[in-house]
Amino acid sequence: MDAEERLYAALDGRQPDRPPTISMSLDPNITNQALGRGPNGLLELLESERGSRFVDRHAGAINRFFTPAMLFFYDVSARANHLMGFDAVWFGYWRMGLRDHAHIQDAFGRLMDIVDDGFGNAYFMYREGLINSAEEWRAWPRPVIARYATTAARVYRVLRTRWRNRIAIVPFLGPGPWENSWQPMGFAPFVTAMRKDPAFAREVTGYNVALTLACVDAYCAAGARVLTMGEDLAYRSGSMLSPEMLEEFYGEGYRQITATAHRHGAKIAIHCCGNTTDLVEKFVEWGFDGAHAFEPTAGNDLAAARAKVGDRLCLIGNIDITHTLVDGTREEVTAEVERAVHDAAGGGYILSPTHTHPSMSVERIRWMLEAARL
Repeated sequence: MDAEERLYAALDGRQPDRPPTISMSLDPNITNQALGRGPNGLLELLESERGSRFVDRHAGAINRFFTPAMLFFYDVSARANHLMGFDAVWFGYWRMGLRDHAHIQDAFGRLMDIVDDGFGNAYFMYREGLINSAEEWRAWPRPVIARYATTAARVYRVLRTRWRNRIAIVPFLGPGPWENSWQPMGFAPFVTAMRKDPAFAREVTGYNVALTLACVDAYCAAGARVLTMGEDLAYRSGSMLSPEMLEEFYGEGYRQITATAHRHGAKIAIHCCGNTTDLVEKFVEWGFDGAHAFEPTAGNDLAAARAKVGDRLCLIGNIDITHTLVDGTREEVTAEVERAVHDAAGGGYILSPTHTHPSMSVERIRWMLEAARL
């Protein structure tokens, strides 16, 4: 059973030959640990007087090389995650570019700071949305949907062909429709619009659903059999919006997305940080085959989730990244893997860290993967 078949079987509710493993570990420090190297010098360049002046002057020209740079970045990530021992790693096309030496701006209206990750690497942190009104959203030069999806699938096809026999490349549809609705404007302004101007909120949602649908079609046409969608719908305390409001504005869009994947014979999982106790049944209703991340530090209980959804949903993740995969002992790592596999019994399960951040230990990630093979 190869890596992609292993993932597909778990998302289909079947028991593969062993628990599949998937990574979203894209942080430079994790990659550097896996490859045995130090920072690449990008942050040092951006912070230097000469480098910052050059980037500020030529950011537009530099951004023309965005797609080749993304291909290179994910190729290195695939190599690092293959060396660590994962079955699969996420690939997410997200159009962005340098605004100046200290900021990244994406195609949808987000502004991000370029900061030090604590290990000398450049790291992106969301600062704010740049769109302040319905008029500004309508005037924003958003990506042409078909062109965006085609470019994303072209990069994916290259990576899939290059790494197919070593590690599965899983397209990550993100930011998802909800994240892409509120982040370019800010949470409070967009949620206010949902109440005071629902027609505009549905216009925004419609564009983002259409973009995601086009990417699903393009990725599946390029060979994808497993996809994930990034959609953080919850805080640690629970859902950002009520399940009823999510259903009202996004439920039909999510059903279209999952139905499109299924029409191609593909499986699709949703990634959602925070406490998803009140959302796991909605994930099933919306048609998702699996869900990630079930953060234990956000109060998620894998056994309780299994009791709610039975074998209708593959559970993914639940391995802690605040202690276990940072400074936990080998015994703690092994015990957490064994507990997750036990608690997820009765349906599909895919082993994965709940997220990624620079302080994670590659050694402990390898312990986690070794435990899955026992």
